[in-house]
Amino acid sequence: MSTVVKTKPKQPFSISPNPSLLYLTPSLKSTIHKVRYVIENRQGLTAILGDIGLGKSSCLRYLLGQYVGREDVVTALIASPNFPSDFAFLKSLCGDFGLRPRRSMVDQEQELRAFLIELYALDKTAVLFIDESQRLTGKMLELVRVLLNFETEDTKLIQIILAGQLELRTKLMDESKKAIRSRIFAPSLLAPLSLAETREMIAFRCEQAQVTNPFTDAALDAVYASTGGVPREVLKVCAVAWDMAQMADLSKVPPDLIEAAASEAVLHE
Repeated sequence: MSTVVKTKPKQPFSISPNPSLLYLTPSLKSTIHKVRYVIENRQGLTAILGDIGLGKSSCLRYLLGQYVGREDVVTALIASPNFPSDFAFLKSLCGDFGLRPRRSMVDQEQELRAFLIELYALDKTAVLFIDESQRLTGKMLELVRVLLNFETEDTKLIQIILAGQLELRTKLMDESKKAIRSRIFAPSLLAPLSLAETREMIAFRCEQAQVTNPFTDAALDAVYASTGGVPREVLKVCAVAWDMAQMADLSKVPPDLIEAAASEAVLHE
């Protein structure tokens, strides 16, 4: 007897960084274009900056998905750089690229450099994506700068994309970080959605999840008013409001349900 495996329906309002549910606003399209330019032209370093909940992780994973599996690109993703030291950071990176651990910082750097030179000879590009980059310590940021010194006369041997909260920008603006700050090519600063973008994002997510959009324009106006267009907050409120509507056997989410949903979905002072 064959076993039927039931697949869970997609959740249109999930806050997990699912690239298939990322609605590409003009701002995100611009960000993706700039990152691709840096990678394809081997410019070395760029950054995606923004406040909490604006979609940095989703954008980073969307970009990662564009390069994973390409024969001419080798990728590594550091989801959160919680390392005890810059050496641990370097060893983890080398491990992601399949390189053996070495006992000293110098030897590990030489191992990585040799690997990057070999990739370059094969006309391949190494790309490192670092999420939660505001967690990078001063020594780790200095290591990033050192990695950018691995170069030929006209290209960088490793392309690095930092995604981080505004705390990262504050760190980079410090005078002591001028050397690495000057290496950043075409950084992007994410902003909240507009009302129109909020409506479009919800419609897009419902379409991708193959569910009927339960929100009227009036309900989404209320969602926008309560969240300020921050994508993560929008999704949280929509998820709770949709659940409340289903429990009440309503096919549409009425605007007056949004205030109650917002009070449940968001931690208030």
